[in-house]
Order: sequence, then structure tokens, then C-alpha cells
Amino acid sequence: MTDAGGFDPKDSATRADERERLLGQIADALNIPVTTFRGKGSLVALGRGPNASECAALLAAFARIDDPDVRKECLALVERYSDA
Repeated sequence: MTDAGGFDPKDSATRADERERLLGQIADALNIPVTTFRGKGSLVALGRGPNASECAALLAAFARIDDPDVRKECLALVERYSDA
């Protein structure tokens, strides 16, 4: 049920939970703490690992790739570099 303004607190909470879950998955995939996205990550403070804007830029660029085969190649390339 929504209030007169159309705001549904349950819907808002669900979206917030979904964002937190996705941030957790992204952080796990990048092997960085979730706090990195909030500017408090220890890796950023020590100058190691990606910062939040680098992660966001990489994800934004990856999301613009329409061809699934090219996305697969891109992911493989990033994974190869991560093992270096």
C-alpha cells in the first residue's frame, strides 16, 4: 500500500537491499571490501587496488558492450591481467 504521495516504504527498502546485495557481489568479485565504494576502503587508503571511480568506470564500460562474445573476451582479458 502506498501513502498519498505514492511512496511505498517496502518497495524502497527492497531496492536498498538489492543495491547492498549487488554491491556485495561486486566487491566480492573484485576482491575488495564493500567499504571501498563508500570511500573508506583500506586498499584505497594504502594506494593498492582499484578505487571506486575506477570500478565504476570499468563496470559502466562493460555494461555498454552489447555483444555477449565481446563481453566474454573482455572479462577473460581482465581476469588474465588480474593473475599477473
